[in-house]
Amino acid sequence: MFIDFMLNLINYYTTKLMDYNKIYIVIFIVFFTISCDNENYYDIEIIRFEKKFYNSDENELDNLILKYPFLFPSQFPKSIWINKINDSVENDLYNYSLMEFKDYDFNSSKVKSIFNNATNILENFKTPKLITLISKSDFNDRIIYTGPYLFVSLNLYFGSNYYENTPNYLSQKMNKLFIPNDIAFNISEKYVQGKDDRTLLSKMIQYGKILYLNKLLNNEEEDWVIFNTSPNKMKWTNDNEFEIWSYFVENEYFFNTNIDLRSRFISLSPYSKFNLDIDKESPGAIGRWLGYKIVNSYMNNNKASLNELLDLDHYTIFKNSKYKPFK
Repeated sequence: MFIDFMLNLINYYTTKLMDYNKIYIVIFIVFFTISCDNENYYDIEIIRFEKKFYNSDENELDNLILKYPFLFPSQFPKSIWINKINDSVENDLYNYSLMEFKDYDFNSSKVKSIFNNATNILENFKTPKLITLISKSDFNDRIIYTGPYLFVSLNLYFGSNYYENTPNYLSQKMNKLFIPNDIAFNISEKYVQGKDDRTLLSKMIQYGKILYLNKLLNNEEEDWVIFNTSPNKMKWTNDNEFEIWSYFVENEYFFNTNIDLRSRFISLSPYSKFNLDIDKESPGAIGRWLGYKIVNSYMNNNKASLNELLDLDHYTIFKNSKYKPFK
């Protein structure tokens, strides 16, 4: 509204006064105001630890150990780290990371936006220092959020073609495109507590909360990225929402405690296991997506704050969600 007013003011000066000095002043005010209205995100502190580590000599290594003791477990002698610096395989990974991340912006507006959103909606959240490194972590730990720090294992984001022996449903996520959303997911995961309940519904709602928060933090991201799938499989899921819901209802899966259901519908996998001909058209972990739909419906139909949602039990959310897709 204010910007509209200022634009009208420019028009007034242009048509009525024709005073060019005043026009220039008003134009300056408008553009200054627009820039001030935009989100001014603070730069994130980025520590390129892998560069410091693989380029250090023994004296520099001592300084690194003093400065970053949390990256050097005390039970390991200094010789371990020296051997690591000189290891040919690790140096190959490091050199590849220099090429792959040469122009990558860890301080991108998307990552800044995620941290800014987290600061605004999460209690006691403080923007962590982002530390990049080369690690021996597995797929599930490619990003680790501890609160003060957020660690990114660069060697797990080299692109799907790099990981020839890794299943495609995993390797396609090992791309730097997914780094911002992986950050949002890991922060969200930290704020959602799992319940001591063996039902499938409990796990669905747990991930539903995580994904709901994930979307709040990374609110401009494509759904197929957030739900760890492909654009085609995301479309298939949305097109078949009623059938997916009906399948879970008809088979009475929600309150079932069979642990096998988690591997079929919650665990990351190439596709969900309905034991039907259409299985391979579906994304893996479709129970997480359905949990999100239930949580989102609850928030749309109830006056609840985010903190209240995070504390609510799965049964209350399910019962009061009023979620029922139409064919």
